[in-house]
Amino acid sequence: MRRIQYRLLAIIISIGLIGIITPILYTNSLALDQAQEGIIDKLRSHANAILVYSGSSQKDTFQGLAIEYSDASRLRVTLIAADGTVIGESSLPNNQLSQMDNHIDRSEILAAQEFGEGFSTRYSTTMKTEFIYFAKKVDQNHHGFKYVRLAQSLKSVKDPASIYREFYYLIIGFMILVIIIAWFLLKNWLTDPIQELTQAADDISKGDLSRRININTGGVEIDNLATNMNQMAMTLDQDFRRIKRMEKVRSEFLGNVTHELKTPISSISGYIETLLEGAIKDENVNIDFLKRALENVKRLEELVTDLVEISRIETGELQMNYDYFNIYNLLKDIHKDAQQRNSNKNIKVQLEVPDKKLFIYGDESRLEQVIDNLLSNSMRYTDQGHIRIKVLRRDKELVFSIIDTGIGISRKAINRIFERFYRADKARDRRKGGTGLGLAISKHIIEAHGSNIYVDSLEGKGSTFSFGITTISPE
Repeated sequence: MRRIQYRLLAIIISIGLIGIITPILYTNSLALDQAQEGIIDKLRSHANAILVYSGSSQKDTFQGLAIEYSDASRLRVTLIAADGTVIGESSLPNNQLSQMDNHIDRSEILAAQEFGEGFSTRYSTTMKTEFIYFAKKVDQNHHGFKYVRLAQSLKSVKDPASIYREFYYLIIGFMILVIIIAWFLLKNWLTDPIQELTQAADDISKGDLSRRININTGGVEIDNLATNMNQMAMTLDQDFRRIKRMEKVRSEFLGNVTHELKTPISSISGYIETLLEGAIKDENVNIDFLKRALENVKRLEELVTDLVEISRIETGELQMNYDYFNIYNLLKDIHKDAQQRNSNKNIKVQLEVPDKKLFIYGDESRLEQVIDNLLSNSMRYTDQGHIRIKVLRRDKELVFSIIDTGIGISRKAINRIFERFYRADKARDRRKGGTGLGLAISKHIIEAHGSNIYVDSLEGKGSTFSFGITTISPE
């Protein structure tokens, strides 16, 4: 029992020390940051002042100007030419100025080069101490130098601990009191429950995620700890199962990607090998093979683009740019493009919009991607008849529908069509084109808009894909 008590006491003391050290470190850091910000503001003011001072100075050299202003301000002053050559340095005599390294690659100079000013903190090998550096880009034609840099030693920063000393004493006193109270409470705990908790924690740490604790001491603290440990074990078990499922999904995804990439790559390789073996001399054959190889290259490009998109979605990197925009203008362009793409097919593409002044709140480019994906899918599986792009008002949203008279989708497949790489008829679907990712991407985009995509289909009759988006009319 005592061994357990001592171990728990050690944990309590460790937590107490963390509770003491953490706010001390934080307040020290806060005080240091505040002091450094004050120094930077001071250096910025002096950087502006030296530009005015340079016009009235009687010194005829940049070195003399740097030393003169340094004596007046008690700051280190460096004047730098556009190519990074140091032409004035207050910390060195004239005869050592040529020994200075080129400063064009200093971080504060690079920042000033791009943003007009920059600062950094680092150890100076010249002065053998740590400095805060501030650099400002100026008009060389007016001042004779391109950058003015001022620096102040961090030794000048007041000890931050002195600012919060009383606060530290309060924290230390409070944590000591907590440790004493915790020790007295610990002495009254029961041995068996503690040992049960310890053994359970050991079992869980060894991988037995089915382990559960069954104790009821009447003590709120221990009972709550047991409950929390049971909850932790259950959560870990769920997380482990989810990881296994994700690993299975990842494995299937990699298998699908490998298969989808392998097919066009093998085709391209076959065409090239055939051409190299002599078919390139036959004009009819080589043109045909090159066209087929190009088609497979375009398929690879499309696949890679969709793979990047689905990867961004699944890693939470999908960026959405919401705004109000006129949906009719977008649909008009999509409709025009669809008509041009289907000029060689016996398909009529219709646009049905109740009002030309319809505004919605969403990501215009992403919604265009969704509508184009759904429309391309309909065109891919519709050989004749019509495709309708239809918009209806419903309460505070617009319902978008893509309706076709294509081959339709079976009941078995309709529940899986939004899965990555799912194809109802893999051979036929691959010949029709597409990557197998368009519908999955579209589903995620619509869900990001707070809605869902619905599909209704009948084999041999056609399909309807629908989703709703909030509509807001601008004032």
